[in-house]
Amino acid sequence: MEPQQSPAAPETVASQDDRVELWSIVTKAGIGAWSIVGVLALIWVGIWIMGRAQILIAPVVLSVALIYVLNPIVHRLEHLGVPRIIGGLAAFLLLIGVIILLGFLVVPSVREQAQAFSTDIPALYDNMVDQVESLLDNVGFGDIEVPSYDKVQEFIDDPDNQDRFISEITGRLGAVTSGILEAILVFFVAPVIAFYVIIDLPRIREESVELIPPASRDEVVHVSRNLGHAVGGFLRGQVLVALIVGVMTSIGFAIIGLKFWLIIGMIAGFLNIIPFVGPWVGGGLGFMVGLFDGDLRKAALAALVALIVQQIDNNFVSPTVLRATVRLHPAVVILVLLLGGAVGGLWGVLLAVPVTASVKIIAGHLWRTRVLGESWDEASDALMLDPDERTTFIKKLRRESDFELEEADAPSADEAGSATGSHLDSHPDNN
Repeated sequence: MEPQQSPAAPETVASQDDRVELWSIVTKAGIGAWSIVGVLALIWVGIWIMGRAQILIAPVVLSVALIYVLNPIVHRLEHLGVPRIIGGLAAFLLLIGVIILLGFLVVPSVREQAQAFSTDIPALYDNMVDQVESLLDNVGFGDIEVPSYDKVQEFIDDPDNQDRFISEITGRLGAVTSGILEAILVFFVAPVIAFYVIIDLPRIREESVELIPPASRDEVVHVSRNLGHAVGGFLRGQVLVALIVGVMTSIGFAIIGLKFWLIIGMIAGFLNIIPFVGPWVGGGLGFMVGLFDGDLRKAALAALVALIVQQIDNNFVSPTVLRATVRLHPAVVILVLLLGGAVGGLWGVLLAVPVTASVKIIAGHLWRTRVLGESWDEASDALMLDPDERTTFIKKLRRESDFELEEADAPSADEAGSATGSHLDSHPDNN
């Protein structure tokens, strides 16, 4: 008779289970960390390639922006039975019509204010000199003399100085010519690229999906859909926010009677494409115009208008318009804007927030699914919703689950008999 083996001690089994669970957590963390490193390496390679082909950045960025802005219109028309090529032409014609209409509404006032600005430059400069000298005198530097407008004009009219200016301009002629050619390339080539991509977008998507390995295809498509949803929502929303900020700033400056109110408002709106920049720049310009015009009260009112616009934008406009985008903390936005400017200049600043949002979606998805064990939908909800929306969403899911449990505990039709006739009539399968 063989001797019976004694069962393993409960402490030993629990210790083995703990080691297995710990090893599983470490393995998941390693997979998630290396996946994130791989994504960051691919992004760095993309940035390196773009640095070697800088002339392509501007048309590619503008064409992508046009695709995200116009494709929803083409998609809606396609659902109504309109061919994509006709829908694309209609979307571009609509965009051109809006631009022409804004030109007719804005250009006359801009031209008038620009002429007034060129006329008022001497007076504004002399007022600025008086303000600066008064400030220097108050802080103990009254011996410093700021040149007046007449002295500056004499310096510019000096033949020797003009020769230096001409030689400097001639030396920079190559850069100016390159900038003009790049502008032509952007505003003529980018819409053409966007038009052809919009027309063939469904086929491009299908062919791109076929290139993905079948084992990872569904997950890549899911993450790509989140990326398109977030980046597209950001681009479309930021354009709308910039328009609203420009209109509010212009109206506010017009109400207080600030000079050049439309030009400053347009600058503030355009720069608001970069988050948090527009209202501050508009407020600074408005304050300077009011101060140099010799009206300290108007300068303070201009700063107040910019502050009000900034608060309305941060608390009402942006949270409503940009609800579909990835939430980034304002401190993170400021840091990535500085980093983008240091790495890629103006284009780095423009691309900083969309790239950061994309990195957050990809890295967050990998970490939450590989390490935390969440489902794809749970990871998407955690990344795409802010804490308040997430709490509301979770409460809604709990209410629905409680309702399903109550229905499961309810008596069946056979047990209830004829008393459940009304319940059966209200069942979705019977309606």
